[in-house]
Amino acid sequence: MKMRKIKLFIICSLTLFSFNLKAQNTLKDWQAFSENNEPVTLTEQTYKEKTCVKLDGKKEAIVINKNKNYQDFRIEFDVAAKVMAGVGFHVKNEQNYQFLYFRPGYGGTQEAIQYIPIYNGGLSWVLYHYPIHEAKTDIAAMEWFHAAIEVRNKIMRVFVNNKKEADMTLTLLDTDADSGNILLRSMFGEAYFANVYIQEIPKSLTDWSISDQLPRDKTYEYADVKKMKTWNKINQKNDEMVNLKRYFEYPNGTVFAKRTVVAEADKPQLLYFDFTGKLQVFLNGKEVFNYAKYKLDRLNSYENCIVLDMKKGENELTFIIEGDAFVFGKGFNSMGRFQHQNWGFIASLAEKTR
Repeated sequence: MKMRKIKLFIICSLTLFSFNLKAQNTLKDWQAFSENNEPVTLTEQTYKEKTCVKLDGKKEAIVINKNKNYQDFRIEFDVAAKVMAGVGFHVKNEQNYQFLYFRPGYGGTQEAIQYIPIYNGGLSWVLYHYPIHEAKTDIAAMEWFHAAIEVRNKIMRVFVNNKKEADMTLTLLDTDADSGNILLRSMFGEAYFANVYIQEIPKSLTDWSISDQLPRDKTYEYADVKKMKTWNKINQKNDEMVNLKRYFEYPNGTVFAKRTVVAEADKPQLLYFDFTGKLQVFLNGKEVFNYAKYKLDRLNSYENCIVLDMKKGENELTFIIEGDAFVFGKGFNSMGRFQHQNWGFIASLAEKTR
């Protein structure tokens, strides 16, 4: 089978979780608590022409969804606050979580955005400060602004008012939980939240078994994968990219990569991925994608998406991947030897909801 130069893909949507504050019953999974950790009932408000909920920091201090855990995600919302308002995530309990909040009264200064890990209830802002854990942005007290917080592979990025460049980017500090609930919180004064949307980001697949390096000047089929006897397990947990050059002193060939995916039922899942060079994808021995890239592009986690028809039980996901040496003819000249310049991929799985 020759490599096809036509990209095969299906455009898919990420699962989007939201609560619309215009309908009271959509808040059924969210519970509000006072600053004394007593359950309270929130009601709709209207503030400066937006339908919203109000947290006064005392009688209504937080609102939390205890029925859903998130590890990697993106949350967007509109907020208008007096003193401090933000988002707690990876919530283990009301005393332990990651906390990103805004100080609108300090808009335009290096104290406008603050990140802290909350350990056993401590609001340790004096320990974590500029230039790493605080950042500047233009916001004002009791004026609406839009915020987006993205957490992916322990990296957090914060965007204010739909900026393309993040106002804050940092590596999260370690806590006891890598995932957990999400809460909204106000302290020392009122805050209004509207248009809250939470988008779960699929976790990157980093644990694979890879073959030895094979010559790149031939075409491989799934039958060749079945003949392979030697497999090496890899899992670079702090790198969502599967960078195959890590594993071969002279990276210039083709590799088979496989992993098992366990499905609870016969149900399709979405495979999001991107790659360098040439890639064939097989599910349970059936080819579902085949493409060769003749252009060097930066990888995008959601560049390609295909539907995988998973069967209940164990499913085998297999990649046959060659790096980008062919783009340079004989290969990229690395100090006198011809090889791949880029060789790897990124992949993640998500539920298909519609």
